[in-house]
Amino acid sequence: MKSKIIVINNIKFMIILFLTIIFIAFLIFNSNAQDVNSIQNNVVVNNIKIENKIESNTVETVTNTEKEISKEDALLEVNGEMVIGKLEVPKIDLITYILPETNKETLNKSVTKLCGPKVNGVGNLCITGHNYHKDNMFGDLKEVEVNDRIYLTDNNGNKIEYGVYEIYKVYPEEVECLSQDTKGEREVTLITCTTGAVKRLIVKAVEIYD
Repeated sequence: MKSKIIVINNIKFMIILFLTIIFIAFLIFNSNAQDVNSIQNNVVVNNIKIENKIESNTVETVTNTEKEISKEDALLEVNGEMVIGKLEVPKIDLITYILPETNKETLNKSVTKLCGPKVNGVGNLCITGHNYHKDNMFGDLKEVEVNDRIYLTDNNGNKIEYGVYEIYKVYPEEVECLSQDTKGEREVTLITCTTGAVKRLIVKAVEIYD
């Protein structure tokens, strides 16, 4: 009888030992799994940080490149439009760029060439612009007087000085101011609307020689 009890106790002991070993193994496995997940999560987070940093650096590089391009092309483009030259009227503190075509869209961006030769070419370069009070438009053109100076610079960097010799107003249908008969002289005609757009203000200037 005693031997049977001993055998039964041994069996119980073995079962308890076996279950204990399985429990301990489960705990160790679970702990390792958590460590692996933690490591994987850290790797993912670090990769995200690295990718974000790379993207940030890329954006910064692109932005800097765009700034460099913008600086290099500053004399060639305004608001997405290629320009043909620069106009300066010191009397009214005006420095603006001339767009090559006159239409509703370009007039809202800057002053434009209406007709005539290329900038600083022989003939009558007619430049028109809104009388808006913006830095690059003709809002203060009415303040210009005879003998004031106008400067035109072409895209090759050639700058020529012009002197204002005549100022007057016309109705829109009066287009004599656009005449190209300059007898071989370089002239510039600035045109803008008067208040209410009833008439056009005309400022004419001719090249000044040394």
